[in-house]
Amino acid sequence: MEKKNIGKLIAFLCFLTLYVRPADAQQDLLLSQQFFSRINVNPAGTGNNSKFDAFLLGRLQWMGVDHSPKTGLFNISGYCENLKSSLGLSVYHDHLGIGHSSTNAQVVYSYHLDVTEKYILSMGLSGGANFGYFNPQDNIMRDVSEYSDPDTYVQEKTTEVKPDMNFGLEFTSMHWLVGASCTHMLNDSTTTFKPGRHFYFYGRGFIPLNDLFDIAPALVYMHKKKVNVLEINAMAFYNRFIWGGVTWKPDLSNPIDMSMIAITAGFEWREKYRFGYTFDLNTGRVNHLPSNTHEILLSVQF
Repeated sequence: MEKKNIGKLIAFLCFLTLYVRPADAQQDLLLSQQFFSRINVNPAGTGNNSKFDAFLLGRLQWMGVDHSPKTGLFNISGYCENLKSSLGLSVYHDHLGIGHSSTNAQVVYSYHLDVTEKYILSMGLSGGANFGYFNPQDNIMRDVSEYSDPDTYVQEKTTEVKPDMNFGLEFTSMHWLVGASCTHMLNDSTTTFKPGRHFYFYGRGFIPLNDLFDIAPALVYMHKKKVNVLEINAMAFYNRFIWGGVTWKPDLSNPIDMSMIAITAGFEWREKYRFGYTFDLNTGRVNHLPSNTHEILLSVQF
């Protein structure tokens, strides 16, 4: 299929996903390198490092296609041992499709309880606002039947600001962690301008094989009404310096026909700077979208 035709197809699919089915349109960012910084989905996941951690991630989906989704995420957090507390900020912008975007900004706080010398329970809460934007003038409707509901369809350029809150728990030891969280707690439904409530459950291990190699298997489950996403991940680390791994993201309602595989590689320099890259491959019998999605991670501790 020619690139021009692919662009038209994807633009049409974006429109169908975002506007014809607004109840399922918006959902949280599903990022392959999320475990390096996760306070945007669980405010308890700040860690207890005495340094500040600044995390920047960009994701380009179906790169080269007009109006394809683009995402930017910025997290920063720091821990105070005297207060057993972490404070941070999480901001992301999501270009969802034609004339449609969402920006979310939240202040993050977590308290760390030393259950024993080996185990820590973190409790986190974040609050801020979600800024939803939609401009119907960027979309061309040739037939009124293309509207899902002509009576409720947004007719003019609109920006809607709504309060937003997340809550989460995380239980950690030296070699593993488990967590659970709820994002967008105030939103019981999804609209064009705001995502609905999400629930996350995850676990990750960190297993030393020898003096040079470690492996880190992980499992993440996300639920949002009719949407159920599973991530199965395995990462390998060499000398705590270079890492690489694979993530499988099946659609639980149809894992054979719709799924994605992400390949990740990265390195850490001077125990301060991190760089990571992920390439996503679309798989499954009915998944015909192009495998041209890139994710870049940059982080620094100071």
